Amino acid sequence: MKLLLVSHGNFCHGIKESYEMIAGKNDNIISISLGDDGIGVFSEKLRSKLTELIENDEVLVLSDIQGGTPYNEAYRFKLENPDKVEILTGMNLPMLIECGTSLDIGSSIEELVNIGLNVGKDSIVKCEIDDSDDDDDDLEF
Repeated sequence: MKLLLVSHGNFCHGIKESYEMIAGKNDNIISISLGDDGIGVFSEKLRSKLTELIENDEVLVLSDIQGGTPYNEAYRFKLENPDKVEILTGMNLPMLIECGTSLDIGSSIEELVNIGLNVGKDSIVKCEIDDSDDDDDDLEF
């Protein structure tokens, strides 16, 4: 199983670097970004890497935003290879940490999709201040 991170600009490389700082290097996590070299170059790199990866593995693609070029190009590839590729969009660090560490325990692609969806959604919260306790010295998170 492989995780392929795709994004506009360097977001996918940066989030991968953050993952590695927290969880360690994982050779099963790859990142490809849409940069200044344009859509054509990105599409070619993405198609080439996905073609290589699906020869031996299933691939979960984590994308920055639905409807953007990285997502759309991954989706085009999925249409041609529906049994080998899944895509989640709205990539965030908690989602990547849980999916990445779950690679090491042999989770199926279906399990990774569910993990990614649940953790990705659950990690988005509004910070609330608890006024019930006046003791500011003992913060509880």
